[in-house]
Order: sequence, then C-alpha cells, then structure tokens
Amino acid sequence: MSDTATSSGRQVVLAYHEGRREVLSSAPPANGPSQLFGGLARAAIPGFARWVAVVDPSSNAEFSHCVVDHQHSLALCAQRWADGLDVRAEMDEVTSRGASNAWPVDERGERRVVAPLTGEERTTGAVLFSRGDSDPAFSRGDLDAIYDVVTALGVDLERLELRHQSRLALRASQRVASQLHQLISASLAVGTLDDEFAIAQTLARSARGVFDADRAVLVLGEDDGSIVGSALRGRIPRVSDIAGADDDLPERRPLAIEPWTQGDWLCAPVLDSQRRSRGMVAVRRSATVAFGDEDRELAMLLGQLAATSLEALGLTHRIRDNETRLRILVDAAPVSIVESDATGRIRLWNQSASRLLRWPEFSAHNDGEVDWPEDVREVLATLWRDVLVGGLHDNVEFTTNFTGRERLLTGSVAVLPSGGDSPSLLTLLDDITDQRELREEVRHAHRMELRGQVASSVAHDFNNLITLILGYAELLSRHVAGDETSRALVEEIQATSSRASKLTAQLQSIGRTEPTAPVRVDVTEMLRRNAEVLERIMGSNTVVEWELADATPDLTVDADLFEQMILNLCVNARDAMPEGGSLMIRTEVHELSFDTSRAPSQHVMISITDTGVGMDEATRARCFEPLFTTKGPFKGTGLGLASARRLVEESDGVITCDSTLGEGTTFTVWLPSHDARQHADDDVVGGEGSQEETPSPRTTRDAIAGTVLLCEDDDALRRLARHALQRSGLSVLEAISAEDALEVLARYEGPLDLLVSDIVLPEMSGQQLAERLQGDRPDLMVVLMSGTASRDVIDLLVPGSAIFIAKPFRPSEFIDGVLTLLRKRTNTSEVPLTDDSR
Repeated sequence: MSDTATSSGRQVVLAYHEGRREVLSSAPPANGPSQLFGGLARAAIPGFARWVAVVDPSSNAEFSHCVVDHQHSLALCAQRWADGLDVRAEMDEVTSRGASNAWPVDERGERRVVAPLTGEERTTGAVLFSRGDSDPAFSRGDLDAIYDVVTALGVDLERLELRHQSRLALRASQRVASQLHQLISASLAVGTLDDEFAIAQTLARSARGVFDADRAVLVLGEDDGSIVGSALRGRIPRVSDIAGADDDLPERRPLAIEPWTQGDWLCAPVLDSQRRSRGMVAVRRSATVAFGDEDRELAMLLGQLAATSLEALGLTHRIRDNETRLRILVDAAPVSIVESDATGRIRLWNQSASRLLRWPEFSAHNDGEVDWPEDVREVLATLWRDVLVGGLHDNVEFTTNFTGRERLLTGSVAVLPSGGDSPSLLTLLDDITDQRELREEVRHAHRMELRGQVASSVAHDFNNLITLILGYAELLSRHVAGDETSRALVEEIQATSSRASKLTAQLQSIGRTEPTAPVRVDVTEMLRRNAEVLERIMGSNTVVEWELADATPDLTVDADLFEQMILNLCVNARDAMPEGGSLMIRTEVHELSFDTSRAPSQHVMISITDTGVGMDEATRARCFEPLFTTKGPFKGTGLGLASARRLVEESDGVITCDSTLGEGTTFTVWLPSHDARQHADDDVVGGEGSQEETPSPRTTRDAIAGTVLLCEDDDALRRLARHALQRSGLSVLEAISAEDALEVLARYEGPLDLLVSDIVLPEMSGQQLAERLQGDRPDLMVVLMSGTASRDVIDLLVPGSAIFIAKPFRPSEFIDGVLTLLRKRTNTSEVPLTDDSR
C-alpha cells in the first residue's frame, strides 16, 4: 500500500493494476481530478510509458497522486515512491522552475521526463513519465505531446478547482444566508417582546439555530440578578433567573469588548450603546467543527441584537411610564383638556372636562361619542379657525348656560403636531365663575377694609366730639336748674348726641372694630313688644300685617343690634312706599343648613315684605354695600343694610334680598337657633354680657385725694376730663402723648394713683403706656378710653386694676369709674357723693 497525505481533503492516491482502479484514501467528488488522472494513465500506459506520477505541491503533500503501470504490484509502487527520493527531488525542481526536464537512464534502468503542471498564471505541480532502459528514448515529438497533455491537464485541474471552490462558496453563502435569515427573524421576534425573560429565551433559541450548536445561552444582567436563557439541541428552550445553578456556563468577562473562546464555547459580550456590559451570548458545538471568523462576527451580531433589544425594551417601558404619568397629570389637571380634529370632533378628554361638560369618563370605547354643547362650540369654532391659519390663540372669556346656570368660561386652543394630513387641536377650558366671584369678594373685602379704616378714623374723632357735647351738656344742665326752657334745650342736645352716637356705632360696624355682644333672645316676643313702635314709625297710610309663629326657638344675637336691624328694614320699607302700602312681617321655623357639610338644624326665618317701588338688579346687587344709598343727600347713610348683614353673618345666619322693580321688596333673614349654635351663654334680654366689673353707684368720701396722669391727644376732650377730675378733688398731670407722659413722670417726684389714657395715641398706644407704667408701679390703677377699640384691651394689664370706658361717655360715668378704682386702691369706705364733689 502507498502512504497518502490527508491535508485539506484533496489528496488521493490512485493505483492502476491490470486495468483496475482502487481508491486508497478520501477522493474528491465524482468528475474530479481522479478521473483526469485515470484517463491520463489509461492513455499513457503501457504504450507511451511504463508508469506515470502526478504531484501537486500546492497541497503541502509529499505526493498528491501516484499512478503505476500493470507490471508492478501496488506494494512495489508504494515502495518505489518511498525510496525514490531522487524522483521526488526531480519533480520538486521542475515544479519550482516551471520548465520541463528529461533525465537519461538511471541506475534502475529508467528514463524519466517531468513536465510542469501549470495553470493560467502559476505552476501547481508536476507530471512524471517513466520508461525502461529497453524502451526507446523520449523523442521531440514525445516531449511536445507530454507538454500538450500536461498543459491541458493543468487547465482541466484548474477548472475543476474553480468548480469545487464555487460549490464551496455556494454552500457557504447558503449557510450565511440561513444564519442572516434566522438573525432577522430573531430581531423581528424580540421586537414584539415586553420583558427580559422572553428576550433571553427567544435569542437563546435563535443562537442555537444560527450556529447549529449543541447548546446556546444568553445571560443578561449582573451575577446576583442574572437572567439566563438556554437552548439545548432537541429540547425546549428555557429561561431562569439563577445563573449560578448552571456550573457548565463559561466564565463571564465584564470588561470584554470582543468575542472570546473558552473550551468548546464561543462567547461574545452584550454591550449597550455606552459600551457597558449587559451580559454575554455563548454557543457550543462539536469539538471537531472549529469556530471561524464568521462565527465570531455572528456572535457579536447576536450580542448587539440582545443589547439593542434590551435598550428598546427599556425605552418602551419609559415611554409607557411617561404616557401613564402624562395621562395621570392630564386627568389631575384642574383645567378641562380636550383633543379634537380640525372640525371639532372629539378624540380625547380628561376628568375635568368630564365634570365641566357633563361627559362620561374617557375610554377607548366612547371615543367620538360625545359632542360640544352648542353655545360652547359656537365660540370655540372661531378660535379653531384662527389657530389653523396661524392666528392668535389667547384666552377668550365667554358665558354659557348648558349646565342650566350661567357660567363664565375661559378657553384657549393650540395645534398639536400630527403625522397625518388632519391636524389635532388641543382645547383648554376653565370655569372661572367661582374665581371671578371670589375675586369680587376679595375686592369687596378690600374695599370694606379701606372703608372700615376710614370709618374707624371718622368714628374716633366723632366720638371725641360727641363726648365733648355730652360732657358740656351735662355740666350745663346743672346751671339751668329751674329754667324749663333751657333744660329742655339741654335735653334735646343730649338726645341728638345719643342719636349721633348710634350713627357712630354703625360706622364702626363697617370696620368691625367693635365686636357684638350676643345674648339669648326670644325673637317673637321681641317683635311683639316693639309692634306698637314699628306701626307708629310706618305711619297711618301703611298697613302693617303680622304673621308671627306661635313659638320660635331662642336665638343668640346682639339684642340691641337686632332691634336696630328690624327698625332699619322697616324704615327702608316705609321710604320705599312714599304713597303708602302694605308691610308684612313674618316669622317661621325651618329645618335647613346653609353648609352642605353639616346636618340641617332649626332656623328662625324673619321676613319683611313691602309693596313699594322695588329695585332693579344693579341696585339689588349693591344694596348691602356700606355707604351705598339711593335715598339722596341727607336722607340716607348707606349703613343700615351693611350693619344688618354684619350682624346676621356674625350670628351664623344668612340675609337675602328679593326685589322686583315696581312690585316691592322682601328681606329675609335666617338665623340658627340657640341650641343649634350650641352657645353656652344663657343670658336673656337686658343683660350686658360683659365680664367687667360694673361701677357701683356714685359714692365717695367727703375728702378724696389722689394724683391722676391724664393722657389725651385731643385738647378739648383733655380739658373736659381735667375739669371733671379736678372738680372731684383729684390732682391732674396732663400729657398729649405716651412719650410726653413718660417725660412728665420723669419730672414728677410724687406718688401716682391713676392713669387715665385714650387708647388711640400717636406712636405708643395707651395700652402700651399702661403696661409700661404698671411694670414699675404694680398698684397703679388704669382707665382706658376709646371709641373704636374693644373692651379686651385691659386683659393684658394687672387683673382688677383697670376698666374700659367707651366713647362717647358722660362726665358722671367717667368719674364713677375713676372713683371706683381709687376706692379699690385705698380701701376707703364709701359715702354718698355730693354735687359739689363733681
């Protein structure tokens, strides 16, 4: 037998013996070089040569082909080639030179001719023809024939090689096409997946198919939280989240950026767009089939596909989360948001739009089933047209009645980007009715505050003037005793001052500087008690009708202000009926609640209805405004209804006005019962409701002494107070301000018994002055006066050391308070006070 090489799968040894061909090793496919060599042997042996040898050095084999004649056994042929080193050297020489050569008879008695086996551009081997010594030598014609035959043989061999390479390339391209097809299919498959487990399972199955591998795995994530997709030949792919349970997996390389091999495994990194490791893809197949460069490129492609799939999945999740977040934000927006096409056909809306426009909640099933209210569409259609042609889309305000109540809306429109031919419109609607009303209420409150500040300032000065009038009128009354005419004039001055004092109280109610003093009253009883007075006020040409409930629950209101409110409402009704008419006063008991968060409770309804001239809507809307009046100059103050509303609101009630021009007006007051308000004060009408100690009757000793510091910035009022104090036998130190009072005391070295001070002073107030002085003199008594402040200003002073006197006051009331405090300080016995001591 002959030795054969096995390089590159192309080597063949052919032996011809007595016309029989035997294949001793793997031969090329049919119609390959073996058929060419066999034909050459059959043509040349035995007539032309005893034996022929063909060698192809390009195959890196010692002998590519060996053909021997029938005179030698196959074993002898193999031995000849094994020993024929010179023959091989001759053939190598011809192959390297690329030119034919002939040798004479050698020691074996053979003549040999070696011709180069040449293709188009290079020598690929050599062909040897051998004759014995008894055979004729090779002639020139033989040599030419050898050249022609070997040249043709070289061309045929090259053609066969090209055909073989073409078949190999075709098979390779088919394999690559199949792999690319599987990669594309895998890419399309993972594009529809929405979790990493499905991606790992799908790509592991695809990797096994692409490489025709025994096993393929895709590892995603870090060691502690890995997801492993695994595909075995003949088994269903599986996926798990425990990578450590599979000890057969190759080692991970987090820093790798190129493919690597580990044992039978071919591995490639899974790198994201930032070149960070997200895992690896690994395939394993039979050790007899090595991985090539193409396999490494395919592994990298699979890794990139896995990374791209993960990033796409993350992007999908972020988009989904953002869409959910945006939907929540849109639904939570307090403004109505509606998307529609250019014709206004509705595509989407939020919950605010559902509440405002009375639509159901949006879902994919009711898209296009709702429509705009007609009056809203008319306004928005203009905005839509303007926006579509590039016009302005500023907010527009309009009123609508689709809810059954007139509402004020604001709307704006914007064009949304759209990939289609028809653009989308985003319409924003907001109900600003409550905002506008709230804004008006804030403005009203601000106006009330400003008016209250003005009224408080006016009331302060006015109270000082009234105090002077009352004071000097009282002093004057002592000097006209016995003169009835003069006494009547003085009493008229005092009565006028009292009415002015009530007007001042109404001014103060605008600024709410004086709190009400609620007590428990029986409304029905109070109205019956004042019925005669009210009927006299209404006059003879007005009929007063009464419809009072038999029994009404007690109310908790300021009794004086309540009577004043009823009186003001009746006087307004009288003025609205200049030619007479009818006035109806009714009381009823109702179970109702003006606060939806509270259960209904007992309320007393008091209504006053006249048949007068009535009011138009503009007048009715302003009737409760302070200082607003339609009675003309010197006929109305504009304070009565404002004071009434303040009283009702502070009593947790409601007052309304219904009026028709030319028909009459009805004022209705609802007040909660005493039990409903859960008021703890059980005082009845006539109680003062004050926590202060009421001065005792005017009593003093015959000889009372003391020093009083009088601080008052109004010169006339200070003179009146000084006169009253001095007539009572007290020493008086005067000051025009708190700072001036401190300077006076700094110069005064004697004892100080009492501080009399106005509360409203420039810079430091009278209360602050009292606190400062009592800090050095804890036994100092204090009288604080004011026409605007409340009585609780004395709460911060030493308990029991101070009283509050409201302006306007009479000198006798003032002196009673002063002497009461001085008596408490000296603990002297009380004796009747004579006229001279005052």
